[in-house]
Formats: sequence, structure tokens, C-alpha cells
Amino acid sequence: MGRAIGIDLGTTNSCAAYVENGTPQVITYRDGSRTIPSVFAIDKQGNRLVGTDAKKHAEVDPNATVQASKRLIGRQFGSNVMEKMKQVFTYELMEGESSEVLIKVSDQVFTLEQISAAILRRIKEAAEEAIDEEVDQAVITVPAYFNDRQRQAVRSAGKLAGLKVLRVLNEPTAAALAYGLGRTLNQRVAIYDLGGGTFDISIIDIKDKIFEVIATGGDTFLGGVDFDDRMMQWVLQKFVDDTGIDLSYDRRAVARIRDASEQAKIRLSSEMMTRVQLQDVCVDDDGNHRDLDVEVGRDQLERLTEDLVDRSMVTCERILGEAGSSREQLDEVLLVGGQSRMPMVRRKLEQFAGKPPSHKVHPDEAVAIGAAIMAHSLSSKAGPQDMTLLDVLPMAIGISKTDGSMHVLFAKNQPLPDYKTRTLMTSKDNQRSIMLRIYQGESKQVAENELLGTFVFSGLREAVKGSVKIEVTFHIDSEGILNLTARDIDTGQLVESRLKLGKDPESAASAAGAAKKKVAKRKPGQEGEAEGEGAPPPAPLAMPTSSLTMKPSLGGHRPDDDMPAPLDDRRGAAAQRRGTPSTGA
Repeated sequence: MGRAIGIDLGTTNSCAAYVENGTPQVITYRDGSRTIPSVFAIDKQGNRLVGTDAKKHAEVDPNATVQASKRLIGRQFGSNVMEKMKQVFTYELMEGESSEVLIKVSDQVFTLEQISAAILRRIKEAAEEAIDEEVDQAVITVPAYFNDRQRQAVRSAGKLAGLKVLRVLNEPTAAALAYGLGRTLNQRVAIYDLGGGTFDISIIDIKDKIFEVIATGGDTFLGGVDFDDRMMQWVLQKFVDDTGIDLSYDRRAVARIRDASEQAKIRLSSEMMTRVQLQDVCVDDDGNHRDLDVEVGRDQLERLTEDLVDRSMVTCERILGEAGSSREQLDEVLLVGGQSRMPMVRRKLEQFAGKPPSHKVHPDEAVAIGAAIMAHSLSSKAGPQDMTLLDVLPMAIGISKTDGSMHVLFAKNQPLPDYKTRTLMTSKDNQRSIMLRIYQGESKQVAENELLGTFVFSGLREAVKGSVKIEVTFHIDSEGILNLTARDIDTGQLVESRLKLGKDPESAASAAGAAKKKVAKRKPGQEGEAEGEGAPPPAPLAMPTSSLTMKPSLGGHRPDDDMPAPLDDRRGAAAQRRGTPSTGA
């Protein structure tokens, strides 16, 4: 068995670390950097590029360069969020036969898991060079606000990269582990994580090495790339004002300006004024080569992006309320993520918390270090056995009712792991199957939430309607990943359960086989409901087979959590304070 590492798989940059002699070490790459760009590309010769070389390739051929792919992983092509995202990316997005998002790069088609796996594989290779040992295990972090489908996709990417994924860990929780390393604490901390592509806020109690997440939330479409885009759009408009030339249709020029805008944004965290400068950005109608030279100040950047920071503060207010906490009860506010270096972010966060944010963790490395601590604990008996990690569900999980509203099975911020049972019954004579759609999100309407999957329970006994009843057990593990099992209540026999593939006939016309570009829009359907609420099974809806898993065993006991847990996941006394799993909805 090889070594285990912790990986912060970021939207714009990734970082990895390992534990050596009890001390976390951040992996350094050949160029001396401690992070790697989360970028994938294919050059003209067909070579696959990852990291810095791939990022440079964006200026040569942006259409063959994949950036910010983390925002797409685990998404369905026909989902509401994809409608917005497909207008943003320079590379071509396609629809797979199971509604998954595919990316076309230089006439080759990749899944999002394959793109992420290429980045993870490069990190694995760098780690093996640094440690001089085989690396075959990892804890990989995800935004706290990732749903079940996205978490499963990250797990799949790790497996494709040749890694045994010991745990998918929430980024703010990982940062808290890094903060608590070597300290004996009794604190309530807020982890403010504004990274390259996502924002998370978690309220965590740290008491005698027990790390208990009280509430968590975030925004998967708020991060440094959005600040870069605001700066880039402003620079493009300034160039139009100065020269009359609109570069927004020149993808190569836009890629160069985006990179230069990002660098200018970074400089403005320590400087009051800077310049965005590029040589030979275009050739005008008279054949003259034109340079770009735009001066920008910190005050201008703040005017351009203040609403983005305010969005994060609104989320902070909401999560603080969900935690039942006051500002005065926060002992520390920890800054994580590169964008948290922005002075306006720190200023507004101080106004929110009533105290200056802490600088006790490294914004770029804390998440990877926390993941490394977890990886070491899960893979080694020498790990910190006395640490206990208690996490929560970031978004509610439920099923559709006949009126299209969501019946919540697991509430937001439910302590993990947990399980519940639900009874389904047939609604027609001799009905042989029941279909159940499962959703995750914060809306009361399923149409506004993410469809996690469609389960079909088949092989039912032929009988009059209402007489066949199925007990379904929903189990959420410590990673926030859902598992289902089912049995016939009268016979005790396990019921065959499977994920239904293929397009929903209620949606746009299906196109089995080859990937299609057309977006398929879905409608919420009626589900097999609880006892007394039976409904005819709806048409099947597409979903990848990896998005939900099923356990082969079922009984009256709580299903076991698969994850090894030297870093203890047992709820213990903390769980008793917050309630125990229930068997009904």
C-alpha cells in the first residue's frame, strides 16, 4: 500500500499535501510553485497538457483549453444552471447519452471526470516525485455546497486517476482541521472560503479536538473567476472607448486580457494602482499593431465587484442565523481561498463579524493541509485517533409530491451520517414497479432543485392496488452521499432497485447514442409516494449510474458507514445533543 495525500482540487488552482513525521508538508512542483493551475489542454500536436503549460496554451488556442471545469462537474446538461454556464465557456459543451456534460477539445470528447482525473493524475505524479514513494490514496476536498451528484463525480475522477479516494471532505471542514492542528481549542469559528470558483461559509465548534460543523452554506457560482471577469469586461470597454476596437469577439485576445486582468486584480490587493498591459493585442483596419495599456485603481476594482462581496455577506448572515449563533459568539473568522486576500473582502468581513478576520491559516494551502491530516489519519494507525469530525448535509434531500413540491427527507444542516425509512405503495392493480425521483436543493419546488436520480423498484408481487408496500431506507454517509435499499414489507424480500437511464419522454426529444448539443428540459413528475399518497409511476429520467449507490443489505438496524474512521466519525455525545436518526419522514 502506497502513501496517502490530501488534495484541494480547486476551480482555478489545486494544492496537495502529505504528512511526514507528524507534520504536514505542501507538495512543491518543479517550477517551485506550491499550487498547480486546474487547466487541461490539447496542443496542435495532440499532446495533452495539464497545469501551467495548459494555462499558457489558452492564449494560443482558448477553444482547446479547459478552465474552471469544476463548475461543470456532476451537472446535467439540461439543468437550469447549465443554461447559464454554457454561454460563458470558450470550449464546446455537449450532451452525453445519459444527460451528462461532455467537453469537446480538439475533436476529442471528454467527460468532466476525465478532465479532473488528468489534473489529479498530474498532482499524483508530483507527489510521488516529492515523497519518492508510490501515492495511491487520497482525501479530495469539495465545496461544502456540492450536491450528491457532484461529490460522486469527484470520487469517480479520483478513481480514474489511480487513487483510492479515502474520503470526499468539505473544504471549510478541511481548513478547520488545519487550524486546529497542534492546538487545544474551545472555540466557535467561522470559515470564510472564497476560492477561485466557489464560496463556502461554515460555522464550526472546536472543543477538545471535536470538530462539529453547526451550519454550512455557499454559492457554487461565486469566486475569483467572477472578479476576473468583471475586471476583464471593464478593460475591454476601456479599449473600445480609447480605440473604437471591440476585442470581445477575438477569443485569443480575450484569453490574454483575462489572464492580465487576473494578475492586475492580484496586484491590487497590495497596491493602490496598477496597469493592464499587453503588446500586439490586435491589428486594426489599417494594419497597425495595437497595444493595450489601461490604468486601474483599487477603488475601481472595488466598484466593479462590491456586489459580489455583498453576495457572500448575505450568505454569511443566513448561515449564522441557521447556526443559531450571534456575531459575539464567534471566536475567530478564518480566511480561506485566494480571493479572500482582497482588502474589501477583509474589510466587509470585519464589519460583519465585529472583529478582524484571522490570518492563522494559509489561504491557498489550509484546505490541502487539512485534507492531508485526514488522509494520514484514515490510512495510518499512527494518526490522531482522538480527533472527532462531525459534518452536516449542505442542502436538503427529498422526493417529489404529486403537486410538484418537495417532501424533505433530510433537512439542510442535518448531522451526518443519518438514515430514514419511507413506505411506498402501489397505486394500480398488479403494478410491477414503482419509480422514485430524488432531489437536492433549498427550494420547496422540485423543479427548482437538482435531480439526483430516478430509482426504479421492480419485480413487485402482482396484487390489488395498495396491498404491496415497500420500505425504502435512505442512508446518507459521512460524506453526504446518498444510498438506498428497499424490501417488501410483507415478505421481507429485498426489492430489485436500479437507476433508470435514458431521456425523460416528457422532456425534449431524446437522442440515444451519440452526444448531442441540444439542451433537454425536464418537467417534475409524480412519484411513488408514501402510504396513502400513491401515484402512477412517471416516465424515466436520465442520470449517470455513478451518481447514487445502492446497498445490498437491509434490516432494522442502521446501515454501516463504509468509510474507515481512525479520525472518528462517530457522533458520540455531540450527536446526542443534536438529535438521533429518525425512521420516518
